[in-house]
Amino acid sequence: MSAYSHRWGAPPPPRVRRGSQLSANTRWTRFSRKEGQRLIFVLKVYSERLRKKGQRTGAVGTISFGAIRLAEILVSISVKGNGRLEPSVFWLAKALNVARKSIHAWKAQLEAHGFLSWTRRYDRVETPGQKGPQLKQTSNAYVLRVPVEAIEAADRVNGGQSKPPPVVAPRLSAALDLLAAAITDEAHLKFERESPQVSEPRLTFFTPSVRRTNGA
Repeated sequence: MSAYSHRWGAPPPPRVRRGSQLSANTRWTRFSRKEGQRLIFVLKVYSERLRKKGQRTGAVGTISFGAIRLAEILVSISVKGNGRLEPSVFWLAKALNVARKSIHAWKAQLEAHGFLSWTRRYDRVETPGQKGPQLKQTSNAYVLRVPVEAIEAADRVNGGQSKPPPVVAPRLSAALDLLAAAITDEAHLKFERESPQVSEPRLTFFTPSVRRTNGA
């Protein structure tokens, strides 16, 4: 019989998943806006090259549109947080208005192709009526990356430069960014009012365009 059985009138201690690390030990690396734009551009080019002619998006071995949208949110959070990236799956599901299983599936796609990795974490907590160290699973710490294979694919499409091609004037681009930030901030405030238990960074989405080429 467990030491935390009903006999003692105390609930069992919360379980922590194997391989989890203490959240206080997390170290973050700065992630710039330029890096974020480059990652999304490369991801879009690479995802198009993965798909065969007539193949649906999200097929086995490909990267779905949902995974790209998830990457855009993760990039936005990481840029605003100077590399800090720790949203919960629950919050991401609410932000994208999808089931949590979809978030897990999209995370797996990004991980399989080298764009995303994460570390499971836990916090130390104090639970009344229980002795010994008390631990609680918390959100993962995520790291965004651009794999070499994807960079090479983007270079072939964009003339040797794996970055978004300039499609608008700098001043117009800056004005559009401010407008997008205002719109997404207003939507996020409404979301926070409706779900006060959720608290995460506001979003600013990156949506660089991808130029198609013959045979891509």
